[in-house]
This record gives sequence, C-alpha cells and structure tokens, in this order.
Amino acid sequence: MNIISPITAFSLKMEDDFPAPSQRSQLNKLIESDTKLIKQYPARADIGEIKFRLADSFVGRGCPGDYERAGIIYDEILKTYGSPYLRARVQVGKAELMTPGIRPEEIPIALELCRVSRKNLQADLSDFFMAKTYIIEADLRLVRDNKKEKDHAKAMALHEKLIKERNANWYFRARAHIGKAELILYHFPKRIAEAVILCEKAERTLKTRPDDYFTTKAMLIKALLIRRRGRGQDLNKAQHLLHAIVKDCPPYQDLYSRAALSLAEMLKGEKAIRFLHQLKDMKGLDAYTEQKIKILEEELKSKK
Repeated sequence: MNIISPITAFSLKMEDDFPAPSQRSQLNKLIESDTKLIKQYPARADIGEIKFRLADSFVGRGCPGDYERAGIIYDEILKTYGSPYLRARVQVGKAELMTPGIRPEEIPIALELCRVSRKNLQADLSDFFMAKTYIIEADLRLVRDNKKEKDHAKAMALHEKLIKERNANWYFRARAHIGKAELILYHFPKRIAEAVILCEKAERTLKTRPDDYFTTKAMLIKALLIRRRGRGQDLNKAQHLLHAIVKDCPPYQDLYSRAALSLAEMLKGEKAIRFLHQLKDMKGLDAYTEQKIKILEEELKSKK
C-alpha cells in the first residue's frame, strides 16, 4: 500500500503515514462513501476536492485496477476544475501513476507534469505535494539516464535538496536517501560507506512499513553496495539480505529480479541455475536482465 496525502489522512483522522495493511478497512469505507457522495451530489461546490480524495485513496490502497481508476479521476479533474492548487496535486499524482514501467518516450510528459505542478504549487519543500514533485522527478531521471540532459546529476541534486530539508515529508526524505545511495552505487565507488549509511537511515525511517516497496528497495541497494565493497563478511551479509528479498517472492518484480540476478552471480552450480530458471519464468523482464541471464547461463555451462 502507498502513502496517502495529508488531505486524505485528515479525513480518516490518521497520520500521513497511513495506510498500513491492518487499516485497509478504513480506507475501503472512505472509498465507498466518497463514491456514493460523488454520485448523489455531483454539483457540490467541493466535489473536485472529494474526487481528488477518492483518487488519492485508490492510489493509497493499491489494489488491482486502483491506479487505473485514479488516473480516470485525475483526468476528469484536469478537464473540469481550474483551481491551481487542486490541479497541481493532480498533476504530480498523474506523474506518479506514470512512473512504474514507464516507456522512455513518456518520461518527458511526466517530467513536464512535475514542472507545472511545482509552478502551480508555489510552495517550499515542507509542503507534502511540493516534496512529492521532487522525488517523482528524481525517480524519472534515474530511470531515463539521458547523458545529454545530465539526468543522474539532476536526480542527485533533487535527492540532496530533500535530504537537507528537515521539514520535508519523512517518507519522501527516506526515498531520497535510497535514491542518493543508488546513484552512489552507479557512479561513486569510493563513497560506498556513505551510501550504506543512507540505506540504514531509510530502513529506520520505514521500519513501520515492512511491506512497502521502498523498504525492500533500501534492503536491495544496501546488499548491492556491501557486495561491491567486499570486505570482511560483506559477501555473506549481502547474500543474507538478497535471500531475504527473494524468500517470499515479493510483489515487486523489478526488485525481486535484481536480487535474484545478483544471487545467481554470487552462487555456484545448481543454486545459481535455480535462480536463473525462476527469472526466465517471469514475464515482462527488461532487456538488460534478459541479456544478463543469457550471459550467466553460458558462464555456468562453461564451468561444468
């Protein structure tokens, strides 16, 4: 389940780290009541805000089809309502929905949504939605990695701004810690110790959300970092973390595939082959992972 905005949390009389899995029933009730409210009173003066709350609740719940439902509501709000603050929240919400599995040609559209949202918000980083524009843009630039646009350098700067702003939302700051650590993994091998500390800070911040995507990602990036460092018991610790990620086959395929691929690289013989076979059975793997599987299979065959 994803984090919801303070607006929706206020309606539920919860803190803005809601929802937790044990509290899903409360979110279901809010979705049901808002859906009825919109049908019964479509001309209410505050109906745009109610529609936003419903879309935000769908994103927070994250059940199959919820993102699609939220996207339809966001589009409807943008076509119908002119409030700059409401539109800004919807714009960054749409960018967030676009980010998982985004195609390269769609990234400029999502980046523009973040830019316009920031312009409409005219707020500092203590504003929940302003901070959200920063973390979503950083995620998009991390994925695109356009050298000409200096995407990774810009992503690093966005993460560092969030980390330095003590009043920024705790969840987005934790994600910034992870994002910065991942960029260090890619570009700054001499700063691995710093990156491990960043992951550990994120883990402590996210400890109340053990099933969260970014809780798992913090564990993965930490494992990849200490594997690269390779001193003392680092390789054993990395394997332990990676095994913990793949143990229950979590719902996050990208994190699972990265962890399983790393284990296949570290292990030998049948254990490595087992992970490669599991990966080959997965649908929708990216081209890099598919190519890496082939290379590792050839290496294992040559060692027999």
